[in-house]
Amino acid sequence: ACGCGFIQNSDQVEGKIALVERGDCSFVSKVIRAQDAGAVAVVVTDQDSDNDEIFISMADDTTEREVNIPAAFVLGKNGHIIKKTLARLSLEAAVINIPVNITRISLYKLNQPPWSVW
Repeated sequence: ACGCGFIQNSDQVEGKIALVERGDCSFVSKVIRAQDAGAVAVVVTDQDSDNDEIFISMADDTTEREVNIPAAFVLGKNGHIIKKTLARLSLEAAVINIPVNITRISLYKLNQPPWSVW
């Protein structure tokens, strides 16, 4: 879901990491909605299930609202794979590993997803 309106499944989100799609409102709004529903973190994914190279900056929306949980962005292709796998296996939740770029190489110089540099 987009995460901009009332979180319908707040009982499933509480204490977990919420997966929401990009669009319709700011990243800050999405994360605050999930935070209010009890999420411990948020992963935002692009709606474009073919996107495997365009990274989106999760910019502050200048409303000065405070987010108190971690949030990250994954490419649309990765988000689509997560959602498709959950649906195929009839799972509401799963434990997944999302490696991160721990190098000091800028993403634009890598020209690849940050988790592929280990």
